[in-house]
Amino acid sequence: MFVPIARLYVLRTFAKHLVLSLFIFVSLLVLLNFVQIVNQGALAGFSMYFLCASLLYLIPNILGSSLPLAFLLATLLSLGQMSQDGEIIALRAGGFSFYQIFSWVFGTAVLCSLLLLFVNNWAGPKALKRSTDYTILMIEHVTKIELKPRTFQQLSDWVIYAREVNGLGGTMRGVNLLRRINREGQPAYVTKMNAASGRYRMARGRGLEIELSDGQFSQTDCKDEDKLLYGRFASYRTLLPFYNGSGGARKLNQRELSTGDIFARLKAGLPDPLVESKYRIEAASRIALALAPLAFFLVGAPLGVALDKRGRSAGFALSLLIIFFYYGLTISGMVLARKYEALFPWAVFAPSVLTALAGLWLWKKRLHAR
Repeated sequence: MFVPIARLYVLRTFAKHLVLSLFIFVSLLVLLNFVQIVNQGALAGFSMYFLCASLLYLIPNILGSSLPLAFLLATLLSLGQMSQDGEIIALRAGGFSFYQIFSWVFGTAVLCSLLLLFVNNWAGPKALKRSTDYTILMIEHVTKIELKPRTFQQLSDWVIYAREVNGLGGTMRGVNLLRRINREGQPAYVTKMNAASGRYRMARGRGLEIELSDGQFSQTDCKDEDKLLYGRFASYRTLLPFYNGSGGARKLNQRELSTGDIFARLKAGLPDPLVESKYRIEAASRIALALAPLAFFLVGAPLGVALDKRGRSAGFALSLLIIFFYYGLTISGMVLARKYEALFPWAVFAPSVLTALAGLWLWKKRLHAR
């Protein structure tokens, strides 16, 4: 009758630390991704709708990355606190084994691993694709631009460069415009314009109005080098739109494909061995990383109990050490599996297996129920 109460108390203490740790890691990763999107130009007049949608669809991937870290930190902090307060000793004196005390925390680890299997293999890749689509739309729907001297700046499918720019008067000197038109994913036409001077004006919501003086114009057919259109002009006006409206389908990378789609492409065959290796390692790593909560429970529970009076700072430092060790091995295993085919998939799963074995050894040494 008292075992469920003890389990519920331990689970409640653990859940409190888990929610707090998860909130901290998710907030940090959201902030980092926000800064990354801003560095791509999100402050240059982009729609807040596209910015928020891009961040929102990143949440499943951020959750998948944060949950193992939060689980380990919560395990060490919660059990370290209970051990420091003498609650673990009190439960043990009451006749409860470590297996009975921690059984519901272990059940939480299983649920977290199942959730990560779903997120890593399906929800995360689908959401990442939507997030990338919104980021691209955000970049293409720029509503203002600040021209800078001696800087190549992208505006829809145009690239503009000016040696000198006067932002107050809207004048330029040494102006170059370049536009590449693609057909079926291949370059079709290249248009170049250069002028000694020019003026520009912002057309609100539409684009950048350019007026060039004393310049040259050329258009090259990429499929037929003998075709060349060339001319000079005294004055030329054009509009560089904020949005090119091409709407062409982009090529997805392996992180944006569900595991089922990856297996389907591998079954159909890929012409490039390097791409095939990336696909196989991506699929295997998603499963391996989903096992992290189970491995972290096995190694975190005995270490958390052993902290005793060494405080929360020791638990936090220990969690960082385990995280660096685990993810360092994970990255090394993925690199080795890509370089040496014989090590696949063993090198990918090695960090989870080694961490779990270390945890089982600690359980045997420290938490064996007598």
